[in-house]
Amino acid sequence: MNKQEDKKSQIAILGAGLAGLAAGHKLNKMKCEFNIYEKSNFVGGHAATHKLGDFIFDDGPHVSFTKRPEIKKFLSEAVEEEFIEHKSKVLNYWKGHWVKHPAQCFLYGLPTETIKNCLIDYVNAYKQASNSAQNYAEWCFENLGKTFSEEFVFKYTKKYWTLHAKELSTDWIGPRIYPPSPEEVIKGALEPPTTEYHYLSEFRYPTNGGFAAYLKGLNTGNSVNLNHEVVSIDIKSKLLTFANGKKSNFTNLISSLPLPELIKLLKNVPEKVKIAANQLKCSSVALISLGINRAVDWPEAHWIYFYDYEISFSRIHFPHLLSPHNSPPGTGSIQVETYYSDEMPLPENEMIDRTIKDLIKTGIIKKEDEILVSHQHNVKYANVIFDLNRAENLAIVNDYLNETGIERCGRYGDWEYHWTDDSIVSGWDAVDRLNIKLK
Repeated sequence: MNKQEDKKSQIAILGAGLAGLAAGHKLNKMKCEFNIYEKSNFVGGHAATHKLGDFIFDDGPHVSFTKRPEIKKFLSEAVEEEFIEHKSKVLNYWKGHWVKHPAQCFLYGLPTETIKNCLIDYVNAYKQASNSAQNYAEWCFENLGKTFSEEFVFKYTKKYWTLHAKELSTDWIGPRIYPPSPEEVIKGALEPPTTEYHYLSEFRYPTNGGFAAYLKGLNTGNSVNLNHEVVSIDIKSKLLTFANGKKSNFTNLISSLPLPELIKLLKNVPEKVKIAANQLKCSSVALISLGINRAVDWPEAHWIYFYDYEISFSRIHFPHLLSPHNSPPGTGSIQVETYYSDEMPLPENEMIDRTIKDLIKTGIIKKEDEILVSHQHNVKYANVIFDLNRAENLAIVNDYLNETGIERCGRYGDWEYHWTDDSIVSGWDAVDRLNIKLK
């Protein structure tokens, strides 16, 4: 997909992640001339797949659970119908207990005192709910009750978002946090789990090649320029300058770069905009990938959330359960996520040993298990953080960028909580907006 630099002025796309490739795919279908510039030596961004020995790991837990028919069809055709359809199995780990997800609906089996307090607080909160929450903590108190919020949600929030729930807004929640009815909470506290409430009840995953196999559907022609890190954007002259010394003119620009990085590349940015961009928060993640000498089959889950502060990571998943081709026969694989930020640094720079100890502590792996491969990959941009100032700062940045004519797309270009399908649609939409301008 790499090509020699074309001196001709064309539409330029910054970043060859899902959104950037989706934008290129649409331009290619429209027979437009364009170039995609990617700083890495591979395409896919966070949707990329990497080999570690004979094991396959994605860049985090990626599956397709889109409800959009057009995306479902598109991804299915991308892998020529070669995918595995799963009924999702999701668990939570809390103080040695394994709880079905979402935990607020499945308290059965927890200590009696915990269940009692969760139920009392939930019923009281339900009676008094005013739908006037000003932050995520207040939303949790109203919808889940004080005990459950403090014992479960707030702990996971700190580990995943790296901020306290009271520092987060509510405009990211959507279907991600399930607000149960009184009947659901009471039933889940008194009976073993038999019902599904998770927004992700089933999903698809490519049979071969990891999640990145879906990228085959995003045909961008011979347009991707790898190892092209942008170091300067001159809007007036419509000129891109790259770290490798090359330069390229453009007619129009679509960027999937993180907004704070994009602002740094532009000249003569107003101080107010620089300050707002610098205040946009995003977590980082240490991804620990492990290959084990046995097929890890307990607990039975595709991924697991961990609430306890004593456990270093917030979530793990098992790539070998997504597709048997992700690991050699008779082996298993685990990928662990530990989030960090300026507000909550990594407990240790090298997290592999700590991760293995915590996996043993939770019973997921055994002391006698042989670790066949291990790797730590630190990702600077992980989750866009919806702090209380995000909306105001984002509006300032977007207002300025709209004046420059730069179209944005993707999780970090839009600075939104995009899932896979959102990112693809975001890339397509950026082209639609560009097309309107060109008419």
